[in-house]
Amino acid sequence: MARIVKAVSFALFSSFFIGGVALAQTVNANSCSASDVQNALNSVTAATTTVNIPSGTCTWSTQVAFTVPSGNTSLTIQGQTACTGSGDPYGSTSGVVSCTDSTAITDGYGSGMLQITGVPSSSLLRITGLTFAGGSSLSGVTPMISITGASQSATLRIDHTHMNLSTFSSGGNVGYEVYTVQGVMDHNLCDDNQGIGECIQVEAPAYGGASWGDGSWNAPDNFGTSDAFYIEDNQFSQGWYIGDCHEGGRQVIRFNSFNNNRWQTHPTGAAGRYRGCRKTEAYGNQYNGSTACNGTSGYGNCATYFAWLSSGAALIWGNNAPVVNSTTESGYNYVVWLESMRVSNTTYSETASPNGWGYCGTAQSGSLSNWDQNSNITTGYHCLDQPGMGMGDLLSGNFPKACDQTKGCSTYSGSWPNEALSPIYEWENTFTPVSDNPTATANLNQSQFVDNTDYYLWCNSSPQNHSGCSSFNGTAGVGSGPLASSPSTCTTGVAYFGTDQGSWNQSGNGFGSGVLYQCSATNTWTTYYSPYTYPHPLTQATGNLTPPTNVSAVGH
Repeated sequence: MARIVKAVSFALFSSFFIGGVALAQTVNANSCSASDVQNALNSVTAATTTVNIPSGTCTWSTQVAFTVPSGNTSLTIQGQTACTGSGDPYGSTSGVVSCTDSTAITDGYGSGMLQITGVPSSSLLRITGLTFAGGSSLSGVTPMISITGASQSATLRIDHTHMNLSTFSSGGNVGYEVYTVQGVMDHNLCDDNQGIGECIQVEAPAYGGASWGDGSWNAPDNFGTSDAFYIEDNQFSQGWYIGDCHEGGRQVIRFNSFNNNRWQTHPTGAAGRYRGCRKTEAYGNQYNGSTACNGTSGYGNCATYFAWLSSGAALIWGNNAPVVNSTTESGYNYVVWLESMRVSNTTYSETASPNGWGYCGTAQSGSLSNWDQNSNITTGYHCLDQPGMGMGDLLSGNFPKACDQTKGCSTYSGSWPNEALSPIYEWENTFTPVSDNPTATANLNQSQFVDNTDYYLWCNSSPQNHSGCSSFNGTAGVGSGPLASSPSTCTTGVAYFGTDQGSWNQSGNGFGSGVLYQCSATNTWTTYYSPYTYPHPLTQATGNLTPPTNVSAVGH
């Protein structure tokens, strides 16, 4: 027997029933207003649900907050904005994404206008077909869209949306704040001509069931796996940074177009007890600098680097910054900037232990923090969670009781958590540095980093400028080429990228594949890293979804 089920006036509601249990559901909000969207979300009860938000222009002056029901396995929140093209610079649209803003929601709330929490285990949350824009109301640098409290096994997809941070009347803001581990952000357009907002923040404070990001720092790197949030095929226009990673976050940034902007990580010690970004992979991106970056307009208009690393392990490779003006300048000075930020109070002030992490080394305060390795008294080397650090002992508890669980927590002692080296590897990045301005592949102005220990550069060239790798002999740095051309001898820690290996790139975009091999022991090459399947499997659903018509519910 068939039956028609209608919700109250705010939505058309349909479900499919088997044995009286709702398995699939469609909810159509009456409008894009905050109240109508809130009502539509509140009616979600089925395992699989699509919430459709119609075309319209709305300003939200109240917050929409929603906790995903525990029995949900798939929730799609879908507007009518259509985004076409791909940020992949090697793809058919040459890195261009364009959007028609049919469902446009303006932030008139200013402190998290949409908050989604509690995505259950093994569930998928998808946000698609929406335009979000800054408004006149702003409360600090806070995210417009927060997705928090997700189970570690849950997945998230944000696709075909337009995040417009350019329309805030003053200041900047964050677009998406993602407290998750697995998922992808793909085929989005992010605008920020004010230059001080961030499109996305990636965080994983509850990784492994711990807090503060501790669980992520107690787990392996897991390079080349689904154990990360993927940012791929997006176009980022302007903005100082496109995003940030902290609280144990794990991110992969690949095949995006950056227009006069870059990405960063956040360190331990920047936000009280919270840990820094755990790991980053960045490859296949194109960095288009400003055309005004030249001697006439001044080098202050140049974007200093592709990547700012202040925390954790990283693989940075195969990125490109083309020439953008007639004076043969790329608009970038460096590929990567490495900085260990707890050595001074230049950016962040530290509280001495046991009530904080303290400063690394003696330069700032004259005293050492027990949280650092302190093999060198002056520098504190290695600093806790500095770039090039990886898995260590599990910590727990807030200050002043934070402690190494393997040694007991009855009294505070604070100690180096035995973090393993997980070096920064950089290779096959190409750019024409800004003319007549000091440039190099890596900015290494701190004694916190040791060449060919904490980081390895392509061909180990000096002064870190390189355009090829014909001289690689396996003694230092990173080499690349056909696997058969790799040296038969090697020094432990050195790496070689076999360009003719692997089949992870299924896009046909011409970028190729490749596998990284590490010299795991003298003269022994071992497979170290093969990137995760591209495109990300979650992106294989077809583009923007089409809203259902003539909806009815059938049961028996």
